[in-house]
Amino acid sequence: MKKEFKNQHRILESFGYEFLVVCPNCNGRSKVISLGEHSPYRTDTVRRFICLHCGLNKESVPKKNCFNQAVISYGKVWENGFINIGGPFDWFFGYPLYLQISCCGHVLWAYNLEHLGYIKKYVEAELREDHPYYLSVESRFPLWMKSSKNRDVVLKAIEKLERRIQN
Repeated sequence: MKKEFKNQHRILESFGYEFLVVCPNCNGRSKVISLGEHSPYRTDTVRRFICLHCGLNKESVPKKNCFNQAVISYGKVWENGFINIGGPFDWFFGYPLYLQISCCGHVLWAYNLEHLGYIKKYVEAELREDHPYYLSVESRFPLWMKSSKNRDVVLKAIEKLERRIQN
């Protein structure tokens, strides 16, 4: 029986409650979390960086524009002062994600274990539902990740990331 993936219409922002990142101080596994609502659009929520190895802590409150809204960028490069969504870094501090690996000539990345599990379920499915919501994670996966010819390579990369977390 073939594995199926039913679209859950999750948007990338729904995984932004926690980011596993690399500490700029000791290169250990660290976290970036929201102290309150995890929506990137909230301007009154403190974001905290916590290193699980050296104990480094930092806090950030998003900058606001003249309409009292968070300044958000959807780019591949992290820009200081903006909340940057959609690259291999956390939204608030710009630290590189702990869960990233080279795969098929690209970078496979995930914000946290739930995000990685969601990607894994999608990739391993041989049958996928058509017509995902246009803002959903599954509609935004790159073609190299969606391709059945790359399925085994992508799944091996995901397994390496899972082992990295367990160690």
